[in-house]
Amino acid sequence: MPFPLNHQSKCTCSSCGFHQSGNDQWAGYLQGFVNQSCGHCGTKVCHSTEPTKKPYQNSNVTCETCQQTREYEIAWYRYRSDKPTDPYFGFDLWLQVDIKENVLWFYNLKHLNYLRDYVSAKLREDNDRHKYSMITNLPQWVKSSKNRDLIVKKLNKLEEDFRKKTT
Repeated sequence: MPFPLNHQSKCTCSSCGFHQSGNDQWAGYLQGFVNQSCGHCGTKVCHSTEPTKKPYQNSNVTCETCQQTREYEIAWYRYRSDKPTDPYFGFDLWLQVDIKENVLWFYNLKHLNYLRDYVSAKLREDNDRHKYSMITNLPQWVKSSKNRDLIVKKLNKLEEDFRKKTT
């Protein structure tokens, strides 16, 4: 996710006093890549690591052409793909719930309530939503009326548990 020009992210916890700001401090998952020429035959060596929160400097990679294994330096990048994390700092999101082997996650209670209102509605009006809206891009299993009761029940439980932890 690109940052707007001159954007400065800030995170402050009113409960514990934690404070972090700046766009260079990433607490989330990283994925490492090797994209170099083989030190033996010169063929391009491409390798990617599993996402991790503990980066390391080098990795042994075997060239697919000459089968020589050598140590290469890894370049690390922010990883956001399938992990429910905040896009600015990489913090794990608190509000997440497993439903039918899927994870629904939320940035805050307003986000959770918005989705719960949509899912629980018997008549869902379009209201001229654009193609990039959250509702338009929900997976079909969330929109399906046969999952309505289970999803609403899980979201109610998630909100209840969250309120207990934060009060």
